[in-house]
Amino acid sequence: MEAAELYAVDPRPWLASVGLWAGPRSYDDEAKAYVARSGHYLDSPPPGALYAVSLEPLVPGLFGPVPSGRIVGMVVVGRPIARMLPQDGTVGEILRFVLDRPMPHHTASHVLRVTAELFAKRPRAEHLISYHDRSLHTGCIYKKAGFRKDGVSRAGTRRGSWGTRPNREQAMSSEETSKRRWRLDVADVLAGLSERARILAA
Repeated sequence: MEAAELYAVDPRPWLASVGLWAGPRSYDDEAKAYVARSGHYLDSPPPGALYAVSLEPLVPGLFGPVPSGRIVGMVVVGRPIARMLPQDGTVGEILRFVLDRPMPHHTASHVLRVTAELFAKRPRAEHLISYHDRSLHTGCIYKKAGFRKDGVSRAGTRRGSWGTRPNREQAMSSEETSKRRWRLDVADVLAGLSERARILAA
């Protein structure tokens, strides 16, 4: 399925059907603590972010299910680590993506779609990127969320020729294996959102 076609469908009803909610939240001490204890291979949580998305169980509310406030998943989006990539807000990078286990199948890709929709609404947004460690998983969650393969780094380097921004430390474990980069074009997300709005208005 093409990305524009994928984003014509709202991912939130599916998440609600399995008792979950995904949406923006502050990247505060609680969020950082959740990432820190998640066991992510990059060790420490990023010190800052452009925005964060939490995954929370739904609980009964006065007018229907509402987010519980208990974090069971987190996406942290920031400026690109690679110093040669634009730092002007046109490109965002998924710095961390962690979920409690077990989770219903397809949860990860649906959370990524919510994350991408939020990025697409930011001023000047053009591309959302992420990396996955090829020794740990295949990155299929990114493909299912409309991302395309966008290069591979070399093991033993700071993301190969992409490099890192000055004064920004990178966990040693992130340099031990090669990484696949994935890219989602905001134009595709916006096209899907426009089609979704057209369908709802019909």
